[in-house]
Amino acid sequence: MKGYSMKLINKLTAVSSFIVATTIVAAVASSAVAQTAGGGKTIVIATQSVGSSAYARAAAYKAVIDPALPAGYKLEIQTTSSGGVASALLVEVGKADMGLSNNLPSKRLLEGKQDPNRPPMTHVAGIIGGTDFITMTVMFTDDFVKKSGFTTMEDVIKNKYPARIVTKAPGSFGIAGAIDLLDSMGGLKFADIKSWGGQTFHIDPKQMVDMLKEGRADISIDTVSLQQPAFQELTLTTKMHVIELSQNTRDKLLGYGYVSRPTPAGNWGGQTKEIQSVAGTENLVVRKDLPDDVVYAITKALLTGKDKMAALMPAMGVFEPAKAGRLDYLGIPLHPGAAKYYKEVGYVK
Repeated sequence: MKGYSMKLINKLTAVSSFIVATTIVAAVASSAVAQTAGGGKTIVIATQSVGSSAYARAAAYKAVIDPALPAGYKLEIQTTSSGGVASALLVEVGKADMGLSNNLPSKRLLEGKQDPNRPPMTHVAGIIGGTDFITMTVMFTDDFVKKSGFTTMEDVIKNKYPARIVTKAPGSFGIAGAIDLLDSMGGLKFADIKSWGGQTFHIDPKQMVDMLKEGRADISIDTVSLQQPAFQELTLTTKMHVIELSQNTRDKLLGYGYVSRPTPAGNWGGQTKEIQSVAGTENLVVRKDLPDDVVYAITKALLTGKDKMAALMPAMGVFEPAKAGRLDYLGIPLHPGAAKYYKEVGYVK
């Protein structure tokens, strides 16, 4: 991962490895497609905690997948993941059959660039991509703007201001996005923020919101779905400033694999104009050894179930089935069972 110090990566790896190890203990004690007590087959899908946008998306997937599964199969949601990286790793090690991940972490895991201490991912394939766009979102508290006088992240960095920054925990796309953002600003790392007298906290979304509300943090750097519930509530109850990244910063992030994606006016409380930003895409990954006919049925259900999924989770209204098999949206190649359906309907060659 270019520009990242080995010390930082090793530290994040150690924490992320602990998260994965503990979630594995909690996950089903078998590899792909667990046999249930009644002789049926359970497909485990790994996602984040109840109340997260990822869990809501998993529930929408389940609503369309359940009726389409071959006889004897059932889908079970397990909240064993801390984010997109962890979900893909749980699938890789056989502790989940499917996982809610993101295009960039998936690509980096496949290439062996996410973690220098972990070999490239080899047991995971894609099903669909682009079910949502996870937008890089930077917010300043009103107190911070008044105290510092800064209204851009570039000014904070240029002046080496000792800000208190919150991100999601290791294992999430949120912290990966924060690392990318700092790296795009001259190869900076969390250690640089601390060397200026600032602080960084890598925690879950509820803790992030609480710290911002209570004045214990100044800046949030995250990659989130539009109108993500925790931050939507924050911006409706607490005055926050949604910060636009400069064109130069956005151009650098596009080079990392992000895509251009504006945040429309009114998406967050107090946001009165469109904010230009970049985004990653949500994807759904699967074990390569999940049977082709099962993955074919799941893929067909997902690509024909957009309306039902969007009714359950409005953010999924941006999903374009015809583009769901794009490599840049997935980050990794399609499972053969998924590819078969895409080819049948003419979405991929």
